[in-house]
Amino acid sequence: MTVLRRLDGPTGLRPGDHVCWTFASTGDFSTSVRLYFDEGRRRGEQLLLMGPSRPALLEALVSLPERDELLASGQLAVRVPAEMSDSSAALDPIARVQAFRREVDAALDRGRSGLRIAADVTVLARRELHERRRLHLYERLADVMIGTVPMTALCLYDASLQEDVLRPLNLLHPDQHDGEREPLAYLSGRGPWMSLHGEVDVTEADGLFRALIDVASAVPGEVVLDLAELEFLDVSGARTLATATRLLADVGVHLRIVRARRLVGHCLGLFDVAAEQEVSA
Repeated sequence: MTVLRRLDGPTGLRPGDHVCWTFASTGDFSTSVRLYFDEGRRRGEQLLLMGPSRPALLEALVSLPERDELLASGQLAVRVPAEMSDSSAALDPIARVQAFRREVDAALDRGRSGLRIAADVTVLARRELHERRRLHLYERLADVMIGTVPMTALCLYDASLQEDVLRPLNLLHPDQHDGEREPLAYLSGRGPWMSLHGEVDVTEADGLFRALIDVASAVPGEVVLDLAELEFLDVSGARTLATATRLLADVGVHLRIVRARRLVGHCLGLFDVAAEQEVSA
């Protein structure tokens, strides 16, 4: 069973954890990255920090114990991917996930216990909507891959991003830190089978709509949305799922909703959306 977690600190993380972490300032970013990587350093993991500016990334690591030795030995790497430094370079979700899988293999070949990545992805989140769709798909594909290899990922986003940008990104991570805000929902799954966890109310409805449309529209044919772990759905959330069902149908994707709890299924019924295999809880 997938656990939706609110994190107060970037430590206590293990391979398979995929975190959406918002930072409020440069100092906040530096502290979060230092604590996160210091834990990985002590566990013998390969460390990789990514973002749009190498000097800024190195400055963020200045208080990391043994920073220079880690860089010299290769246990710590700092990189500026093209899509983060060049505004004309589009993110290729599949290629990026495949590259991370190769990074994991390389880390294990070097005798490391796993791969620990932190990436400031803010620059991609600030792009136009069609580019953010690529980012949403990437986060979904990465989440699936991270669950199958010895990899831990901290996806860092500036807290100044607008709510309509941050909400879909939060929803695509099982582990979330967004100030004092409690995480409510998480959209998981691979290819034609996805699951919705937690609670969806008016505060999550728009974020769910954007994340679901962007991820499901990349899968031709039928997409199954499992609601067995969705504990609460209000009218705005049900309306969102009904609207998403219609819009996806317009682009050739049939969204089939299954295993809704009784009250969730009742709410969906208000918008003529039927959930198959209803569960009693």
